[in-house]
Amino acid sequence: MIEGLTIPIHQRLLLIRVTVCISLVISVLLSFNLWAGDRIFPYASVINIDFIRSPFDYLVIGFFLIFIVGSLFLKKHRLLIFVALIIATFLVLVDMNRLQPWFYIYCTFLFVVMFYNGRVDDANKFTSFFIVLQLVFCSIYIFNGISQLNSFFTQTDFSDVISPLQKMMSERQFIFIKKIGLFIPYILIFIGLGLLIRPTRYLAITFAIILHALLIIFLFPSKTNQNYALWFSNVAFIPILLLLFSGKTKQRYYSPTLLLQFPLFYLIIILFWIMPCFNQKNLWPDNLSGNFKSGNMNAVEIKFTKTVLDKLPNYVKYFCVENQNMFVLDYNEWCRHELKTNCYRETITFNNIYSFIKNKSQATVNELQMVVKPRQNILFKP
Repeated sequence: MIEGLTIPIHQRLLLIRVTVCISLVISVLLSFNLWAGDRIFPYASVINIDFIRSPFDYLVIGFFLIFIVGSLFLKKHRLLIFVALIIATFLVLVDMNRLQPWFYIYCTFLFVVMFYNGRVDDANKFTSFFIVLQLVFCSIYIFNGISQLNSFFTQTDFSDVISPLQKMMSERQFIFIKKIGLFIPYILIFIGLGLLIRPTRYLAITFAIILHALLIIFLFPSKTNQNYALWFSNVAFIPILLLLFSGKTKQRYYSPTLLLQFPLFYLIIILFWIMPCFNQKNLWPDNLSGNFKSGNMNAVEIKFTKTVLDKLPNYVKYFCVENQNMFVLDYNEWCRHELKTNCYRETITFNNIYSFIKNKSQATVNELQMVVKPRQNILFKP
């Protein structure tokens, strides 16, 4: 019989905090262009605070990393995490492109463990924190799977992930592999639900490890896979998965009804189990719904004339493609190439990109257009 990890829950909480802090630091460094330095890709700002923009953003992100690292060694780790989360909030408000799913999830984990005072004599309390983290983690798989229940997932994102196989297989074999993508959303949903059900937990853990191992291989950093932090999240998720679900993860005398007396439980249920349900109707952002890789995204087409193109910086011209006597900007590729991350595909980002091109070129309405495409959430048809 497989027993799994034999680590007490209070020690697991400590190891989870350490793992998340280290993963957060590494992920920020892997996407450093997103956080500091001169850049051309427009900020998607909710608030305009110049002292958090270049070159002052080096200082801000430096303090953020110092507080996160300091929380690993200093006794006042809860205070350091709290200050770091305040800084993280300001960084996101200055540029919503920083609201990446991995950043949101890591910060949520730190937010939860920040309330744990480290006492080992109150099993009910630290078990409640532990279960809340389990609920957060399971929701990621479930809602990521739900978001991929659309016909565009296998045509776009899944095809991009497995594209290295295209050179190794015949066209017929590659088409067969693409059809396997139809089952990926259901596997993700099973993992999320299976982790919550004790009899199926070990099977769900096995599927999850295999899934992340494959993603580590297929998303390995390259010219085509430039979202390095997304790739690394698959590395980080494996130890977090084992710490949360492997082995004995329940106190002998703990009653789940104690969660109903735990205020943090209700907050997590709202943010990770209720609000993502509104994602399909575009009432809740994709990046807050576990959408690491799905076709369920907003999209616009920004197109302009040759006159506008000539006035843009040469770097931006690289991401423009001619289409029917007009030029279309591939802002997704631009963001991945410059900031090493996926574009935050919401209205605030599109409007700022449009304004950037308009200001650079002084384009008229006839020379520059932004066309909103239908939201890509068409479910699979039998």
